[in-house]
Amino acid sequence: MKNIFKSFFLPVFIAILIGYILGSYFYKTYKDNLHNDLRSSRLYLVQKGEYDTIDHMREENIGNNYIYYEDDNKYKTVIGITRNYANISKIKSLYQDNLQVTEYYIANELLDTKQDEYDELLSKVSSESEVKEVVDNILKLYQSNNNLRLISIS
Repeated sequence: MKNIFKSFFLPVFIAILIGYILGSYFYKTYKDNLHNDLRSSRLYLVQKGEYDTIDHMREENIGNNYIYYEDDNKYKTVIGITRNYANISKIKSLYQDNLQVTEYYIANELLDTKQDEYDELLSKVSSESEVKEVVDNILKLYQSNNNLRLISIS
């Protein structure tokens, strides 16, 4: 019985003790930054397409209000941005194309404060012209900001 204790239970107990000590240390180290650095907001980007060249993207999106970004040497057009998942169907109803919805996260301090106001307004409006106006206003919030960094959760 003494051999079993030494060969099995003692190493397990030591491993649990070391795990507890290291876990406590890491938690104390990162506890202050856990709520400050890792806070972010979810955004849903409604994307119309992915293009190899910027000229091809512009040709395909004549008449649409959009913003774009470059990812893996492809240009992706965004025709709608919302934080409310229920608003996606309203945005999609404006277009007949096959649209893709991608979930991204953005740091709270980079999120425009008007985004919540426009999302609330978008959830209340019902006519196509009102939806289009609100979606265009949301896109205008992000058109001039070239420093946005979004995190995609795949």
